Amino acid sequence: MVSVSASRIIARILLACCLSMIAGFSGLALQTPQPIAAASSATELTVPSETDTSILMPAIDQSSEAALVIETNRQRHLFELNTTISMNIPASAKLMTALIACERLSLDTQITISSVAAEAASQEQPLDGITINSGDKYPLRYLLCRLICYDSDAAALAIAEQIANIEDQFVELMNAKAANLQMTGTVYKNCTGQPVYPEISDLSVDIQILKDQQFTTLEDMAILAYQAVSNQTLNEILATPSQFIILGESNLAFLQNRLSDLWTRSEGMIKGAFYCEWMNRTYMVAFGSANTISLVAVTAAGSRSEAENDLIALFQGCKNFYVSTPLVVAGDPFTGGKEQTIDGEVFGLVYKQTVYYVRPASSLYLKDTILYKSFGPFSRPIQRSMTVGQVTFELYDGTKIAVDVVPDRQILSSISIVDYALNELQRNSNLTILLVICGCLLILVLFWQVIACATRLTRLIHLIILEKKIKSSNK
Repeated sequence: MVSVSASRIIARILLACCLSMIAGFSGLALQTPQPIAAASSATELTVPSETDTSILMPAIDQSSEAALVIETNRQRHLFELNTTISMNIPASAKLMTALIACERLSLDTQITISSVAAEAASQEQPLDGITINSGDKYPLRYLLCRLICYDSDAAALAIAEQIANIEDQFVELMNAKAANLQMTGTVYKNCTGQPVYPEISDLSVDIQILKDQQFTTLEDMAILAYQAVSNQTLNEILATPSQFIILGESNLAFLQNRLSDLWTRSEGMIKGAFYCEWMNRTYMVAFGSANTISLVAVTAAGSRSEAENDLIALFQGCKNFYVSTPLVVAGDPFTGGKEQTIDGEVFGLVYKQTVYYVRPASSLYLKDTILYKSFGPFSRPIQRSMTVGQVTFELYDGTKIAVDVVPDRQILSSISIVDYALNELQRNSNLTILLVICGCLLILVLFWQVIACATRLTRLIHLIILEKKIKSSNK
């Protein structure tokens, strides 16, 4: 066993090493750090970029007269075809009716069928075999599924009358909702999407040259479709290819989306759809993803026989043309500048979160300048999670993406020898490990010395007790 004197010598040596290191820190702390000018409130920085400025994928072979695909994260247009032309899109009125219903009513709401809705039902031949009559009651869930799966005018009328008593008052709600969503090119005249022409007294006028008073654009339709997909209740109905619904005590309705084959044919890209037909032309909404990019597609005036192929072509085209890649990665350094505290402590910057963006596979699609905005000046303390600035990237289509930056380390509350030493330890991991090892060795040696002293004390007590016993026996 090592003697007590040897233990003391080892402890003193380790203590001297630690004091020497701290003295070194003291010397560093007394040096004045060279200040680095903080980044200005708005600084432009140049970064490498591609020269290809094309974002929209080339023409796709499909039958629709108008089509639009957006990525839902930033609602950027990825494919456009006649998106600003005003036309009557029956799917728009029905989808708006369904959206308002999902926002205002629960799916269990019992809706009484009026004579107006029953009359419209008599003109329909839904595949679920349910005949709707005046006075019947059906839950909103069934009527919504009937509207989405079978493009039912009767279901739209029944829902509108439940909410606003008469259709005209419900149409006011529809136009108010459209204005709220900034659908500036949309005017609704009914909830079914049926065309509305002005009254004419001259019977010789060709009805084909009359302008439909109910109209929208595909750009507005995409806004509405995005809102519909964002509504959890409506999203669930749009995303269900088929389902059974119990009506009353004995009726069982089986409803199947007319585009249900898309779930399989698209190989999982399409996750929900709505099919509407008028005058043998199709009007459709679909949502899903391609290459992890969330998409919403809308089409107008397409061929009935090519309906599914049109949607698959749009999603497949996006899959082939676009990718989603990180713009920045959380924790990566921002090399465009540094910040400093009011008292001159300099610190670097790192990105706060990973941000993805959609671009053509052949181009980074980034402009060659970025903008940095500082949120300074900064007073101590500064936490690692504190947002100290914002970097703005710009894409060629004008989209701006802002990314927060945070300090690369924690800045303590005041400048002192101890605080500066701790800051240096944050920067130098090897030195931190060395000090931890030395501290552990020092603790072990001190523990060793305590054990040795305790052993000596035990022996001393034992000798005292033994001496007392001998004295007692001699008496």
